[in-house]
Amino acid sequence: MSENVSVESSQGERRAAIVEARSIDYVPLSERHGRLGDQATIWFAGSAQLLSLATGAIGIALGLNLVWTLIGLALGTFLGTIPVAAHASQGPHLGLPQMVQTRPQFGRYGAVFIWIVAVLVYWGYVVLNVNLMGATAQQLELGTATISGIVLGVVSIVVAIFGYNLLHVGQRYTTMALVAVLGVFVVGLAMAGGFTSGMLALEGSFSFTPFLMVTSAALAYQLSWAFFVSDYSRYMPPTTSHRSIIAYTAIGAGLGVFSMEAVGAICAAFYPKDALTQGLQQAGDSIYPGFGAVVLVVGGIALLIFNGMCVYGGALTLITALDSIVPTNPSRSLRIKAIVILGISATVVGVLLPDTFINTTFYTVLAVLAYLMAPWTAVNLVDYFIVRKGQYSVREIFRSDGIYGKWNWRGMAAYVISFVAMIPFMYLPFYQGPVAAWFGGVDYAFFVGIPVGGILYWLFCMSLDVRSELLLIKDADADLDKDAAPIL
Repeated sequence: MSENVSVESSQGERRAAIVEARSIDYVPLSERHGRLGDQATIWFAGSAQLLSLATGAIGIALGLNLVWTLIGLALGTFLGTIPVAAHASQGPHLGLPQMVQTRPQFGRYGAVFIWIVAVLVYWGYVVLNVNLMGATAQQLELGTATISGIVLGVVSIVVAIFGYNLLHVGQRYTTMALVAVLGVFVVGLAMAGGFTSGMLALEGSFSFTPFLMVTSAALAYQLSWAFFVSDYSRYMPPTTSHRSIIAYTAIGAGLGVFSMEAVGAICAAFYPKDALTQGLQQAGDSIYPGFGAVVLVVGGIALLIFNGMCVYGGALTLITALDSIVPTNPSRSLRIKAIVILGISATVVGVLLPDTFINTTFYTVLAVLAYLMAPWTAVNLVDYFIVRKGQYSVREIFRSDGIYGKWNWRGMAAYVISFVAMIPFMYLPFYQGPVAAWFGGVDYAFFVGIPVGGILYWLFCMSLDVRSELLLIKDADADLDKDAAPIL
């Protein structure tokens, strides 16, 4: 067993040095590779990065003590991880990026709006990531925020160009460093005895409204990564167990995001007047002088590679949208062009934003992005696991006159109705829904939109002739691997 793991690791490292040839096209069986552990490490490091600090600090800013903030974060993370991890099983089964799989639910043209939303999510994350990376580099006196942000943004673009294998290998080693550093950080703080009884008191410190706001924020943050997941599992063999890949992804994403959110909550509780990264550095230095910088550097490396993941996934989604309007060859050169366009534009905006942007505007941006994608994840998962049960034609997904059509009223109607149903429950600085205001500012939008979207889509699909589709799929995808050579 250990020999196989070692061989797979060395092969993965060799693949990482080669620029990926594929784009949004199907990955043939001859190119399938990977191990389940890589799904855990790419998502642990992809979520245990510095941006996650901001979500962790929300509860402290709202007046909750540390222990109730951590409980709210854990609950929201758990609820958000379930749908996110479920998407991971779609990659090996279909061999396609995540957002291409939206065509059967919404149609070739009907899905364009969803893809625009997804590109905005990716692009928005790159902006936030670059802004935070630049500010952190300046804090460590490695250069100005502007120059550092540009340099780190360009490095992320290069990582994204090399693609799938380099992203996996990078996050595999980053996970090892993160586990070691975060372990020392938590044990060191516990041994230093800096936690007060007020921080850890369960009784007399609970407040319902901020607790639900923390839970909702953690759920939204985790849920916003649903667009990413199959992009990083699509090279896995189709025989990969659904349950196993979901479990590994859930462990990596859930533990990764909660660990860094918990660090953010601790730093905000210890140093409420300081910026999060400054609080983190001070907390680390209280364990051992200079250790705070080590934590920031390791978390920054994870953020840099995660930024590469955002650029990579955003480019795939941009190509998917373009291909629906004007059929394209899914070539390596097109993928590189899309990466450069998305990466450079977001990097420029990221370095122009003020250094305080993360601390002042992060929650609002996060909530809006999550509102837009919550109905999609419900529709997509219900279609995959309940309606079509994973039975799709890859060739028909790419055909302009394929069986999935140009418009699918079922997915579109379920999305629109579920989003409208969320509006009264939304709570934002510039808009307070009547129901959310009545509940004292508690945002229940996600708890409404996801079930409404999923149930409606299931009901609408009762009239769908799935049997006829199944009869066509076998013939449509006969000898699929023969014409799966990448167009370079």
